[in-house]
Amino acid sequence: MRISFFLLLLALAIGCVKEEGKISEADSTTGGTTGSTSGGSTTGSPSIGSDPLFSQAWHLHNTGQNGFSLSNGTAGHDINVKEVHEDLEILGTGVRIAVSDSGVDTSHPDLDGNLLTGEHRNYTLSLSTDWLGADPDPAGNEPHGTNVSGIIAAEGWNNVGSRGVAPAAKFAAFRYVYDPGNETLSSRKAKEIDQLYGEFDIFNFSYGRPGYVFIQEDEDVLDAVKLGVTSLRSGKGTNYVQSAGNSRYEYYEYCDSVNDPLGLLCFMQSTGNANAHEALTTPYKIVVSAIDAKGKAASYTTTGSNVWVSAPGGEDGISEPAIVTTDISGCSNGLSFRRSSLSAYFDFGFNSLNLNCDYTNRMNGTSSAAPITSGVIALMLEANPSLTWRDIKHILAVTADQIDYDPFTNSEDHPLGFDIFGYQYDEKWIMNAAGRSFSNSYGFGRVDAGGAVAMASTYNLSTLGTFEQTQNSVETWYYESDLSASPLSISDESPIPALDRIWVGHNYVIESVQIAVTTDHPFPGDLAIHLVSPSGTESRLLNLNNKIAGVSTTFDEKILLSNAFYGEESAGYWTIKVYDGDSLFGTGDLIKWKILVSGHKKSTEVNKPYPPTFVTLGVIPVDDDVTPFFSFSDSASGSSVWWYEAAVGLSESDETVKGWTNIGLTNSNQQLTSLATLNDGQTYYLKIRARSAGGYSSVQVVTWTADTL
Repeated sequence: MRISFFLLLLALAIGCVKEEGKISEADSTTGGTTGSTSGGSTTGSPSIGSDPLFSQAWHLHNTGQNGFSLSNGTAGHDINVKEVHEDLEILGTGVRIAVSDSGVDTSHPDLDGNLLTGEHRNYTLSLSTDWLGADPDPAGNEPHGTNVSGIIAAEGWNNVGSRGVAPAAKFAAFRYVYDPGNETLSSRKAKEIDQLYGEFDIFNFSYGRPGYVFIQEDEDVLDAVKLGVTSLRSGKGTNYVQSAGNSRYEYYEYCDSVNDPLGLLCFMQSTGNANAHEALTTPYKIVVSAIDAKGKAASYTTTGSNVWVSAPGGEDGISEPAIVTTDISGCSNGLSFRRSSLSAYFDFGFNSLNLNCDYTNRMNGTSSAAPITSGVIALMLEANPSLTWRDIKHILAVTADQIDYDPFTNSEDHPLGFDIFGYQYDEKWIMNAAGRSFSNSYGFGRVDAGGAVAMASTYNLSTLGTFEQTQNSVETWYYESDLSASPLSISDESPIPALDRIWVGHNYVIESVQIAVTTDHPFPGDLAIHLVSPSGTESRLLNLNNKIAGVSTTFDEKILLSNAFYGEESAGYWTIKVYDGDSLFGTGDLIKWKILVSGHKKSTEVNKPYPPTFVTLGVIPVDDDVTPFFSFSDSASGSSVWWYEAAVGLSESDETVKGWTNIGLTNSNQQLTSLATLNDGQTYYLKIRARSAGGYSSVQVVTWTADTL
């Protein structure tokens, strides 16, 4: 079997769908932190001036207008920002944004007053010392960065154009998305990391990899993102906002020399997933999907359990409304220049409101949804500059609008018809045990600027406790199930999954959950991967028969993220389910998987110790009245632990075989004796907890099946 990725190697896929196709972009990537200075003039005031194109900005205020397209949107389906601007006069003042994209027309009359002069960057220059302060003007007629910047921060009430979501915010333009040409991998990595740093409140990334190929991310890049939320904004953390992608339906070259030796069927149709690229599987980013002017998922938007919120992206701007925004000035540049017989009349320069072709009505994609979300965050930060990156995510989640929900049509079939009997492809919305509604299409829902700003203004900064994760200081995940000695077979085209579970002893209020999965399946695009929480919430992290290709032929600790468990408690058994939806491309096994929970302690458990970790059992069989020898790593609570206790039961909630017993502080080669007689073939549950002045930790559980001497 031969997979060709020539489409990928030429360029990464940008997050904007266009009539002429997707623009080129760079898979770049390290560098240092740079200083920054403010610049630019102030924007207008809601009390003076006007914005002639605002009447068609349905994403800001949807009255059912058509955005210069052939059809109308549905009134009310917008981000609820008009009153924030006009009544509260919150416009993003004092907020600094980095727009890392294809560069910006810095002379544009609707942008030039909001520029952070001297803080732009141009990563197309060969010397890193030349990047900062260089001219970010876009190459040729590439308008993407100009389009994105206008959505965020086009000036308001200045008698030209429309206005941004945050029309008083200041921004720096990074010319980063670019055909990589002859770049080395190291130089591309340097650029990718450098564009993550700087004294900015928000970084907007309206680009990404195609959602039809599984791609692992460089660990140095992921570490740089984590450093950004740890160190920037004086430790409050910056906000990384990124497009989910436009790979809802994709074709790519896939030649199967065994089943198709003549190469007659060399293209595969897939349904992309935002989890495919590990750059989007970190809890430190806000991943945004797109909706149309009628409040439905946009036709192209990539879905995934890692999506946080959704925002307007629109459709093509010809048959249905797209986003009206800034374009490269002049009728021989930008989208105005990219005409065809189907191009919107508005872009031709014949409309009295756009005679100089400074604007377009054809900007769309999750490339539009991300900057709309960035703009809302800017408004939140003006209302309350003390918000941390986690506070921002929390407020966005709890104020988002649930859209497109009907209990009678909530079940979804495979969009390409690749269903199998007895298996439900997806549900549009689920309700988790914490009462949060979540959707792989919409995240927690459509961003609500009015609700988010109102909550931000009165937000209690102690709402979220200290950020915790189930890993040690060297980032080793505590909880892993290694099945390599006896891999679990994944049945072809069966509604019965390969199933395994892991006990998580740390009890956090969940903010996100990541898993790392290893399988030897020759075509992981056949697989579905579900995760079930201790509370019974089931999330589809990978949908069945997605037909996503792999850079290699197997998953090797492929990281997937789900936000569906937000607000639940983490302690207990987590269950993975793996399905194989197609027999054509072979079979495979689940080799191992592990889980990482990010969250915070409940307020009532803040002083309780952490549980011990890495519990291991010794040799079985043993006598019929003792446990196997067991060892564990000490509680991270350290010297505050008074002692450890152990018990044995017939289930995770039972201790009748041996009640809780003080085993002191020795963490190796422990053994409980004088048990009730054990029965061969019976599964027993060994439980361990720590005791300190604050009380008992949550419990760690391991099982063994008795095989007595």
